[in-house]
Amino acid sequence: MKVYSGGFTAEHLYRNEMKIVAGLQLQGLSKQETKKKIFEENLFHSRSEAAMKDLFPRVYKRAEKLDDALRALLLNGSRSDHNAILLYAFLKNFKFPRDFVLEVVHYNLKRYRNTVTEGNILSYFEEKAQQYEEVRNWTVQTKYKLKQVTLKILQDASLIVKTEKEYEIKPIPLSRELREYIEQSIKHSELIIMTLND
Repeated sequence: MKVYSGGFTAEHLYRNEMKIVAGLQLQGLSKQETKKKIFEENLFHSRSEAAMKDLFPRVYKRAEKLDDALRALLLNGSRSDHNAILLYAFLKNFKFPRDFVLEVVHYNLKRYRNTVTEGNILSYFEEKAQQYEEVRNWTVQTKYKLKQVTLKILQDASLIVKTEKEYEIKPIPLSRELREYIEQSIKHSELIIMTLND
């Protein structure tokens, strides 16, 4: 059983697509009905059906990690709530970037280091390669792509900001409504940690 998958080399935050799927889920549409509507009306504005076939399962899998309260906040909440929920949905699906956030970004911030350096990133990859065969087997190209995708998504969610030589860590501000909901919801308690609000 693999601990880590490198299968997120083409991932994005999918801001608009996630909102579309969440909106249809809130209307009570099943997965099949959601898919049919998105494909028939090209709601993702995909250039081809092949692109839509590739994109739909990625987005739907993430949207399934949310409940109706989080979906509603994704549609109607503030920009920073959107960032928090989109980042949470991504990290719930991919363990490698999730552990990077917890073991590097979160770890540094809790030790009053408000940056992530290239050295931190390299050390994380090396440490995981020593621990797990599947990481050792990733090509140099795969590792580079995974690093780029992870950092891009964290930047798009405003968790980190690129400076000249490193990345500044920025906890994502949560609205009172989102924070109170998460504090009452054991199922989604990780969102507080993943957005650096603990």
